[in-house]
Amino acid sequence: MRHRTTIGIVFLLLVQGLAGCDSSRSSTPSAPSPTLQPVSPPGSINGLIVFTEPASGFFTTDLRDAHDRIVQFNTAGELIWTVNGTHLPGYQVDKTSYPGSSFIAGRICPEGCEFEVRFGTKDGERRAYLTVDYGHSNTGTLVDVDVAGGTLVVTQTKMYAPGTFTLSGTVTEVTPTGQVPVEGAWVDRLVVDGWRAATTDRNGVYSMSGMYDGISTVAAGKDGYQQQEVRDVPIQGDTRFDIQLVRR
Repeated sequence: MRHRTTIGIVFLLLVQGLAGCDSSRSSTPSAPSPTLQPVSPPGSINGLIVFTEPASGFFTTDLRDAHDRIVQFNTAGELIWTVNGTHLPGYQVDKTSYPGSSFIAGRICPEGCEFEVRFGTKDGERRAYLTVDYGHSNTGTLVDVDVAGGTLVVTQTKMYAPGTFTLSGTVTEVTPTGQVPVEGAWVDRLVVDGWRAATTDRNGVYSMSGMYDGISTVAAGKDGYQQQEVRDVPIQGDTRFDIQLVRR
């Protein structure tokens, strides 16, 4: 009898213990979950400048040319050609003149230009790429980079950052016989650092590659026509946007 009574007492204590573990009956309030604060990307990693894409938060120290060769810049103002580790002095990174864009000044083009960092996606991986800017003139195409005899050699290509989009459409005017294309009209799209431009062909068609998702102004015009400016034009992937001009 004493043995069975002991078992009963143990069983009763076990049941009471399990009941005490029921969180729904607990009078002690649970601690609130910590609020996660957004973390800003670092300005540099191990002395290398970090480049950030504001829209996605992606950041990297590796800038790629048209052939995926990697160039880096450090806080000492040096360009690092990672193919053989060459360090070239005299390169300054500017992230403040046009917030959201990164430029690098230095010995780049004989006629004078700066690198502009643009982003793209290749094989499912987000990457940063080098293009060149000639004072608001930047087609957005990638550059071919090389170092020969301790000198940087930069060549423009016709390649765009992979995964970027196209803005295209037609420019027309209304005539008594209907709409007709306007050849030779210019079309500009406002971007962070200036404008991207295109010109219509004989069919009134224009096309701008290397575009990114976003909302901005698109303008068009031609001598003899009133300039048209449309604000808040959205781009989501490849986008068509037609424009109609009116003669003066």
